[in-house]
Amino acid sequence: MKEEIKKTLKSLGARNLIPHFVKSCKEARELMLNLIPREAIVGLGDSSTIRQIGIIQSLRKRGTRVINPFDPRKKIKDDATHLQFVFKPVIEATICDVYLTGTNAITQDGRLLNVDRVGNRVAGMFWGHPKVILVVGKNKIVRDLNEAFRRVKNVIAPEQLKRTGARSPCTITGRCLDCIGRNRSCAVTTIIEGKPLLTEINVIVVNEDLGNGWERSWPKKRINRIASRHEKFIWVLPKSVGETLNIKDAWRAVMPGN
Repeated sequence: MKEEIKKTLKSLGARNLIPHFVKSCKEARELMLNLIPREAIVGLGDSSTIRQIGIIQSLRKRGTRVINPFDPRKKIKDDATHLQFVFKPVIEATICDVYLTGTNAITQDGRLLNVDRVGNRVAGMFWGHPKVILVVGKNKIVRDLNEAFRRVKNVIAPEQLKRTGARSPCTITGRCLDCIGRNRSCAVTTIIEGKPLLTEINVIVVNEDLGNGWERSWPKKRINRIASRHEKFIWVLPKSVGETLNIKDAWRAVMPGN
């Protein structure tokens, strides 16, 4: 095990987060099946890492209910299907037994940095579930928060937005311009620095490159391997869907009493 991984695991434990180390996606999947009770209701935050390791299929195969608002098998073609297959499941996944997702960056001193547009993914990491399981590949480990912010803002976000076809200045410049407006995707930033009072957070560090994360100085072969694998597992909402969605009506459909 590399020294940076050892240091990260030790730091997570010191912050009262529960660290786990596995060598492969297969081991990660087996560990998660042991951590998640069969009868639990499991909610998902959008994460290519979670899809890469195949845990969703394994959970369903054994009979565990999984709430997945980001299922590529669901055809999202208009506001009605968006409400049915995405919006409602997102709300339902907000409060359940176990929450699964990835993280944008993890520092060697045990902090988890995440940036989100909607906020459901980052909120689910620390609220609404007695147990959270975050899975992170070795490529997401950074030295400190300064490096985490630099990488997320100037590498991960621009590359991800470019792949999803988003309209944002950083997709042109390749770096964050701290833009303001309706197209801003970095709307919510969170840093988990310790165990939330009411939530158990398990962090599984996998000794593989997973999800969307690299440095531009890395060998191109490694970057291309990470990017191509990530692209196979990303979930993208069609551009035309959601633009005319009436947010108040959508919330009333989920919570009729309001």
